[in-house]
Amino acid sequence: MKQITIIPLKKAKNIIIKEKLYYYICQDYAYFLELKNKFGDDIEIKNLSGLFDEVFQDIKEPLIELMASINKRNNSFDWWGGELASKSTTSTSLMHNVTCLFSVKYLLSNLSQDICFIVDSLALSKCIKTLAIKEGYDVKDYQKIYNVYFSVIRYRLIYVCRILLYLFDAMQSRKAALKLLKPLPPKKISTNKRIIIRSWFTEDTFNNVEIYKDRNFGQLPEWLRSRDYEIWTLPMLFNLSSSFEKVYTFMSVQENSFIVPEHYLKIVDYFKVIYWNYKTHRIRIKSAEIKEIDITPLIDEVVIKTKYSRYMLSFNLCVPLLKRLKEKEFEIDGFYYSFENNTSEKQFILACRKYFQDSNIIAFQHTTFFPNQLAYHLGLDEKEYCPLPDKIICSGPIYVDLHKKAKFPPDILVSGPNLRFSSVHEYQIKSSVPSCDTKKALLLPLSLSHNLTFELFTKVKEAIKNNNVYKIYIRIHPTLSKNKLNCFIEKIGLNDYEFADDGIIQDWFDKTYAMILTGASMATLEAVVMGIPVIRVVPDNTFSLDPFAWSDYPLAPANHSSEIKQRLQSIDHILNNDKEAFQKIAKRILPEYFTKPSNENLKVFL
Repeated sequence: MKQITIIPLKKAKNIIIKEKLYYYICQDYAYFLELKNKFGDDIEIKNLSGLFDEVFQDIKEPLIELMASINKRNNSFDWWGGELASKSTTSTSLMHNVTCLFSVKYLLSNLSQDICFIVDSLALSKCIKTLAIKEGYDVKDYQKIYNVYFSVIRYRLIYVCRILLYLFDAMQSRKAALKLLKPLPPKKISTNKRIIIRSWFTEDTFNNVEIYKDRNFGQLPEWLRSRDYEIWTLPMLFNLSSSFEKVYTFMSVQENSFIVPEHYLKIVDYFKVIYWNYKTHRIRIKSAEIKEIDITPLIDEVVIKTKYSRYMLSFNLCVPLLKRLKEKEFEIDGFYYSFENNTSEKQFILACRKYFQDSNIIAFQHTTFFPNQLAYHLGLDEKEYCPLPDKIICSGPIYVDLHKKAKFPPDILVSGPNLRFSSVHEYQIKSSVPSCDTKKALLLPLSLSHNLTFELFTKVKEAIKNNNVYKIYIRIHPTLSKNKLNCFIEKIGLNDYEFADDGIIQDWFDKTYAMILTGASMATLEAVVMGIPVIRVVPDNTFSLDPFAWSDYPLAPANHSSEIKQRLQSIDHILNNDKEAFQKIAKRILPEYFTKPSNENLKVFL
């Protein structure tokens, strides 16, 4: 009888033995390389290179429909406050683990030898074991039963810490807000309309900044004020390293009006949000299957892991805020918010409809559209019960089409201006290819993930073999550790590189021969519309979040280092035939993705 072995990630270094084929199905790319380096040629350790994306595309639609049916069965205020309801590919481990499970199914059906799987999820181990037994395999599982009990105890302690941190943040925020900001008046003062804009507020929104500019809505607030609109900003504080006192001090000296929940909430409201989250995670999915494979344990694991999320508790304070504003008879004509169709939007929409029934709810698609981000997709009839705004203003014509294909109601989709990435209109499309007298500059903009970064470095190094034709320029994402990057670069022996962190990314385009990146970044589109050849790298063990949907782009996404090398050769061939080939493509793409704001197209917000 064929055998499979399931090995927990943390035990892999001690359990691996010779004469076995190992598949590493975790996202920690540095640890994958560590295992390969430790065992060298003695042990064959593979990841899901290429297979992960292929399997995901196969199960994508069934997965969307399954999650939509679960949303329909549990449609309630409590349910929409949980991470599962959004179907997000990235906010939980569910979609990753489901894809890994079906990748395992493929391997079991197509390989005739014993296989070992290195896994970092108890629920995934359980599902693999069930699947393997069903397929007639003998299973050796190194997961110990006490790991399950330990996990339960561990998460109970985590819950206590999360709640205490949330309450501590709330206390600090309340203290600073009451000290530094004044509450806003309920009644309008001779204005046309009063609008609340709910928008992300991060460290780079105010740090080393004198005058506040909305990172998502750009010039819109000022444009609306010029038309006698009263504009208030409801900030969604996220990823801050500064103190609340520093944040609210910045707000206090701005002409912009900020409405913060702390001025209106009662102490009991902070605990109500905890109770709602508790009720959300009390909901259990009894049975969930895709292609006759049960994924219920994977769902249960996500419910456990996401309970009492510190950020979600804070974001959902908007619900009692709206209730208190209604009680105080605040006059509000409309709510605008930054649209990604994620969890933080759902209870907000439901509360707007409950407490301000006559107010418009307008969403602005401030970022791009990732086809593999399932939060951007609805099931066949999900529009009938999913909390959606009255209007979704898309930041370019192509986004209207993409959202229609993703089953959003056509009647709420409107093409509007791209307010967030206005800098693309300030730079001309690159007129020529950099001189071949120097090395060809390859620009590598990094995503917010160390794992994706390490994978990109490894593949690019293998593709160019440290030859004398190319020079690498690395642009670091602000969330990454430069020390970690330097250590990894030294470990793999990547040579002839520089960091490209000065200025904005467009400053580097004139010298760039080609850009190579793993996606999950607007840099892809910013480079394409400037005429830069872009090579998009599909990750091995996680999702390709590629924002570029253009069917006849001459450079298809690449997975293996050999494919990256081939794409670089394709660029040479294309440019030899037509030096302006990528500039011609850029001129077609720019107006589709980046509609330039004007007085005319800004009127869609009125």
